[in-house]
Amino acid sequence: MNKDSIYKNLSCLYFAIYWVFACYTPFLLLYLQDRQLSYVQIGSIFALNSLVNVMFQPVWGYLTDKYINIKKALYIAVVASSITIILLVQSYRYEFIILSTIVFIAFHSSILSLTDSLCYKIISRYNNIKYGKVRLMGSAGYAICSFVLSLVIARTSINTTFYLYSFFGIIAVYFISRLKYKDEASKVEKSKVDPLQVLKNITLLVFLLSVTIASISYGANMSYIGVLLQETGGSTQNLGLLWFVIAMSEIPIFFVSSKLINRISSINTYLLSLLIFSLRFFLCTLWKNTSFLIAIQFLQGFTFPLFMAGGLDYMSGIVPAEARSFSISLMSALIFGAGSLIGNLGGGIIIEDFGIFTLYRIMSVISFTALLIAMTLKKIRGSKAPSL
Repeated sequence: MNKDSIYKNLSCLYFAIYWVFACYTPFLLLYLQDRQLSYVQIGSIFALNSLVNVMFQPVWGYLTDKYINIKKALYIAVVASSITIILLVQSYRYEFIILSTIVFIAFHSSILSLTDSLCYKIISRYNNIKYGKVRLMGSAGYAICSFVLSLVIARTSINTTFYLYSFFGIIAVYFISRLKYKDEASKVEKSKVDPLQVLKNITLLVFLLSVTIASISYGANMSYIGVLLQETGGSTQNLGLLWFVIAMSEIPIFFVSSKLINRISSINTYLLSLLIFSLRFFLCTLWKNTSFLIAIQFLQGFTFPLFMAGGLDYMSGIVPAEARSFSISLMSALIFGAGSLIGNLGGGIIIEDFGIFTLYRIMSVISFTALLIAMTLKKIRGSKAPSL
């Protein structure tokens, strides 16, 4: 396939995948509140999401580096999650919600990291295709879907969005099939690779520690920003608008992220994102006003896109290509798993005992702590990412 076809198909795939994710992530809080769970129970479900992420994402990455074709693994994950999400629709008791969440997240959790890994494998053959310019289509899909679904839910029920997850999952499978990708490594070659060797890289471990700490705040924000909105008097429609702003703000930054990385380096891009994360969470505590809160979310464009683009680019420079899927899955597991696990579980307790605004002040401090840790990477190796 020529470069234009590859770019178009990857962009469509990201749009479809993030459209699917927008049927679940923005409205999970509403689903759990609809089931009349307490904030501690809600926090435990969010934490369970993160725990299953930690357990299964590195497994998927390890298997794709060593045994399974990455495109086939993505097929399995999307189809299986589209089926198992129906279990959540049918669950009303806390115990059943826990069981359904475990089964669903075991497949759902791997989709983004597998998509990113597949994207990196493909664009490595085409120097003119940049990750940020492809990934921005994911933000567009997420923004449009979350806004539209907020209007749909207001007129129907929260269960509708989970049924739509299954429907749009089928569309995502179609776009996966359009990618004419063939893994160049044979099964024999894959079997000789030991992705776990990257865990001996001290630079990588320090970087992942920073990622994990930063993700405590990021995970708590993703889970409880709906609570913050409710505390300022926001409605379901406001929630859809908030997620629309969050996702749309990412698009221009993803578009220019490769230029920024080339100008200031990947590690400095990553450090900048952590600084703005800390500022953003602190600003969320200043005024109890829905319009102000939604306006602050425009800072999402300068946080998560730079966090992901800078972080992935930096990490790709310090791990060998044959262990990249495992490394990306591990980073994703720490972002949406280990760090989020602490943020979700601790966040629910803090909200219950001290309130949502106290949580966001703590999140600001945690993000700044991650920044201080990441700054040591410049002392270890300098601002340019090393290679093994």
